[in-house]
Amino acid sequence: MATLDKNSVISTCLFHINVDKNSKEEIKTDLNILDLETYLETLLVEINSKEQKRLFEVSIQDSAFKTTITTISATSKLDTESIGEALAERLLQKEKDVSIKYGHLSKNDGIHVKVGSFLQFTYTENGNLRYIGVKVDHQVILDQADFKKKTGLGLSEKIYKAFKVEFNAEKKPENIYIYDSKSKLTQYWWHEFLELKEKNTDTHNTSTASQAVISKIAILKKDFPQDHTILRNATIAAFKQNGSMDYTKFIDDNFLNYTSDNPEFEKKKPQLLKKLHELPETKGFDTLFNLVPSAVPFRKTTYKLSQDIALIIKDGIGKLDEKVWAERTADGRHLVVIESNESRNFKLKERVL
Repeated sequence: MATLDKNSVISTCLFHINVDKNSKEEIKTDLNILDLETYLETLLVEINSKEQKRLFEVSIQDSAFKTTITTISATSKLDTESIGEALAERLLQKEKDVSIKYGHLSKNDGIHVKVGSFLQFTYTENGNLRYIGVKVDHQVILDQADFKKKTGLGLSEKIYKAFKVEFNAEKKPENIYIYDSKSKLTQYWWHEFLELKEKNTDTHNTSTASQAVISKIAILKKDFPQDHTILRNATIAAFKQNGSMDYTKFIDDNFLNYTSDNPEFEKKKPQLLKKLHELPETKGFDTLFNLVPSAVPFRKTTYKLSQDIALIIKDGIGKLDEKVWAERTADGRHLVVIESNESRNFKLKERVL
């Protein structure tokens, strides 16, 4: 995991953004202060370890953010032509627009956007230039010296929206990532403020991610057919929902927290989890996106029960184990039981187990 090497920070700038007072106040930063270095280090580790992110690209070539990136590419400094301050001013204006548009929905005196600070810094990571911008909400703390309430940057809990620009060895921007401490990316941050667009569409993400996961768990079918059926159905159900997809949470909910009846499966699970976590990188999809249920290409699965009978199940149905299950009778016969209101079509037999 990337961390700040000694003297790797090139430049920083910090502005308090207060929509209510229509102000941005620059807070002077000194890279020689150990506490600031520690804060940047902690923040960077948190951002780099956060799997919930989405890849974006510039949508407007003459945008303020594009100008900022171009200048940083040439100089690596945020104070060149006051580009750091210019971007902070744009953030203030866009947050004012958001408050005017949505302020009536806020419980905080009509202020929809929280008071916070906009921290920007450039640094090197494995020899390559990086640029990060973070909007951190202010937190109220009780000062131990005078027992008065004060606001500032949180050291233990950093509630933020962030962007990270990765430059290649030629100092050309390659990747722009957007992060959010919430489960869904805030649109004003990436669309109105930074004027970016998603590199991958929601349709691409839904289709690619669902197929990648189904392909990866296919290896379970031979040795763990029961687990394969349950996990495959749960995966398709998750991707066919309306709403947003947090891929990391999806893995935790459906795989990490899944307990098999087969102890051998539990031994294999860590390896499966590792492969699932690698899929966004290897298959090229984001870990945060809006689901497009129609992009999931799975419709039904056919199970051959005998030479004469096959069972067709619609993919992604809820509570599958309560609708179809297996039983074994006292005389050793294996049964597939289906709950159905259409049982009148078949001969009724007394259940003897």
